[in-house]
Amino acid sequence: MVTCFVIMGFSKKKIPNTNIEVDLDDTYNYLIKPVLKEMNLVAVNCDEQNKYAYRCDEIYTTRAINETFIRNIYMADIVIADITALNHNAIYELGLRHAMKPKSTIILCDKQTLCSNNFFDLTFNPHITYDSEKQKENSEIIKISNILRNVIEVCIKSDDSYIDSPVFSYDIYKKGEPSNKSSSQVIPSLRSLIDQGRKHIEDENYEEAEKIYERIINSYSYKDSELLCNYVLASYKKELSESNLLAALEILKKHIDLDLTTYENALGISAAIHLRLFELTNQKNDLFIAIEHYRKGSYYESGNLYCGKNYCSSLLKIYLVEQDIDILKEYYYTAVHTAKLLLTKAQKIQRRSDQYNDTWFLSNQNSLFIIATGMKNGIYTLEYQSKRQQKTIENGYKSLIQDLEQIKKKCVIM
Repeated sequence: MVTCFVIMGFSKKKIPNTNIEVDLDDTYNYLIKPVLKEMNLVAVNCDEQNKYAYRCDEIYTTRAINETFIRNIYMADIVIADITALNHNAIYELGLRHAMKPKSTIILCDKQTLCSNNFFDLTFNPHITYDSEKQKENSEIIKISNILRNVIEVCIKSDDSYIDSPVFSYDIYKKGEPSNKSSSQVIPSLRSLIDQGRKHIEDENYEEAEKIYERIINSYSYKDSELLCNYVLASYKKELSESNLLAALEILKKHIDLDLTTYENALGISAAIHLRLFELTNQKNDLFIAIEHYRKGSYYESGNLYCGKNYCSSLLKIYLVEQDIDILKEYYYTAVHTAKLLLTKAQKIQRRSDQYNDTWFLSNQNSLFIIATGMKNGIYTLEYQSKRQQKTIENGYKSLIQDLEQIKKKCVIM
């Protein structure tokens, strides 16, 4: 008998960095379990009561739950790991399996998880990708069942040369620490490259920063969300032309679904690019997209009020595309009201505090204070930490005051 164990969460869970909810019980009951039963795979605890209890919540046992997990992970001939929800336990258990067994570990994942979350270690392992929105539909069930069935057959028929664990594929247990004696070339660490990229951005050396980030992505296959956003930032900042802005936007869209993401930096950078496009082309749709992405980003902000401040300031730009006084007033008072709310919120925000981030935080509060009160100066004195920071903040103040004066003038607001 071939034994199988399934690593995954259960019930309904949200995909990280999105508002998408996935019913993992449906994933198990429609896409996974029927294939296992059809192929006569049995659970590790294969007494009659537990014969098809492939998932830990189904197992009747008096053992502690963690012992049951570890035993099953080790003893199962085949392990299927669904990492859709990026559940901490599931990821840890998948790592245990890779460390314990050289083969027959199968990874499943919803396509939106892969789209909205950038893996590093797991990108080197093949995945069976499914669409959780269609997982009850016959076409999706047939498609994924066929793929899963074929992979299971490969695992069953494979010999010792077949390896799908990254631990065993590098032969770490036999070789131990790799030797660097044969190479005289000094290869920079990933950390040093990331630090170089950030420094180039702060020094406004955007072309150099873009090259650094391209090197990281291509050489290390390391594509977390923050790094990708820095890469897109460097790409669009290097040349504020329509073609370059559109190219940078395509890079961002390729890696992050902007309609579904809850990652504030991605939404903020998308909004900033659309705002630059609006300044170049005067296409009102770009202004509306910028406003919308800043608004969405403000829902998920973790600290510096960047998206919230820019949402308010971009609302004030409506006078550039709209003449109706009532509409102008609606946008203006929405900006003022939101700015007041954000200033109140700022006093309770739990955030990372250092000189660099404190300067952004205080400058954003200054801008919100200007919008809320109509005054031309903020309340905080700033200590700039980089050339880019100073330029960005000071230019932002000038643009904000100009927009505020213009919309108030058109609305006849004193």
